[in-house]
Amino acid sequence: MKKTAIVYGARETELQKRAIEELTEILLDCTLEYPACVKYEEGIDTDDFRCIYIGTKQNNSYIKSRSVSGLTVAESYAISVKDGTVIIEGFDDAGTLYGVLDFYNKYVAKFNHPHNDRYWVNFWVEEEIPDFEHISAPSVAERGLWTWGHVIYDYRGYIRHMMKLKMNSVIIWNDFVPANAAEIVEYAHSCNIKVYWGFAWLWDTNCRLFFLDKLDGEPEKILQKYEKEYANSGGDGIYFQTFTELREDNVNGILVAEAAAKFVNKTAALLYEKYPGLELQFGLHATSVKNRLEFIRAVDKRIRIVWEDCGSFPFSYVPFDVEGFDETLDFTKNIAVLRGDDDRFGAVTKGLVKLDWSTFEHSEGSQCIGVCSEHMRRNRVERKARIWRCIQAGWLANADKAHEAVRDMCRTKKGALSLFALVEDGMFEENIMYPVALYSEMLWDCETDIKTLETEVALREYVSFA
Repeated sequence: MKKTAIVYGARETELQKRAIEELTEILLDCTLEYPACVKYEEGIDTDDFRCIYIGTKQNNSYIKSRSVSGLTVAESYAISVKDGTVIIEGFDDAGTLYGVLDFYNKYVAKFNHPHNDRYWVNFWVEEEIPDFEHISAPSVAERGLWTWGHVIYDYRGYIRHMMKLKMNSVIIWNDFVPANAAEIVEYAHSCNIKVYWGFAWLWDTNCRLFFLDKLDGEPEKILQKYEKEYANSGGDGIYFQTFTELREDNVNGILVAEAAAKFVNKTAALLYEKYPGLELQFGLHATSVKNRLEFIRAVDKRIRIVWEDCGSFPFSYVPFDVEGFDETLDFTKNIAVLRGDDDRFGAVTKGLVKLDWSTFEHSEGSQCIGVCSEHMRRNRVERKARIWRCIQAGWLANADKAHEAVRDMCRTKKGALSLFALVEDGMFEENIMYPVALYSEMLWDCETDIKTLETEVALREYVSFA
């Protein structure tokens, strides 16, 4: 058996280092030996090694001389296995990383579990390995998770698991900006993940407590809070919610949609005046505005609206809740183009795992999040197992509904889309549960049929079942 070598490009970046680390882990599992890591420009005797060339045309001259993929989309990649030589080409460094991850997902996991009587054999140690070609680009440009920050118990584990699922954004909602915000952002950026800090604009967990007489002075307070706590946190933008998480469309005769749109626009105008490049995402609950969309149409188009509670699963917390699914699809198609074809549309889907509100308490100040002990994390994994079993059963029954919803939103927006799954208080940092892995693959590739995606995801050894 030949030894294996990773042959990378001359330019060393954080994402390229991540790609090398991930590929080393994949190959170590295959061979029980560390692969050699060599810059292409330093040369390697290809007669002695099975070479895997990784990088972009810009940073790896071997790939530049042999590239025929024609990659044009950010984060896209091409994998080629021909006569025992492997090339993993990324359009950019992120594409290289995702190509490495899918080298395992699409190739190693498949051929290490062949559908024949030789399933005990490790294919990588044989003289000849199967030829393979695969080119891929993300269906959803911005793919990620939504979570309360205080129920992240290991931020490195949480973020690394997001990276393994080819996610590139996270919304962290918290009462205060974390004391270790800079460290979280730095680690996330090294994994190609943007961080949006979430905080409330004029409401608490009880939305009925908003006071219209405070609307005039509140925008200035929000600007001050942003400048004091978030402007220098290193984050990539702000996700906010205001008083729309209601079942009725008016409070004391005041239309929620109209009041919210005016308040959001006034506040955003102050922020954009001082920070014109600020990314603002408006977490909007459809329940209070679905019959008053004419007011939401007036929201500043520089703000990306990220919709929640749009109907049945996958917008429901319960993956068995599919009654009214067709109406949910019709509604999401409508709101996706509410402000025009170039509307910066986003959504938070649910049906995975949510916060335990029976034990919730607001924090009284900034905290370090994501730094709990291993013992505490193991204990919480056991406590969440029953919940994940129920969620998994719902996804085994209704994953096709989530797939159809994602595909419809992708086709409607043609790539101009942000989708976040609510995954909080479920110990995602410890275990990548099957429903989360399956959903993430839908976000990357919404056009492949659901049965194929279900099978491919089930073969991954890092995916856990309840």
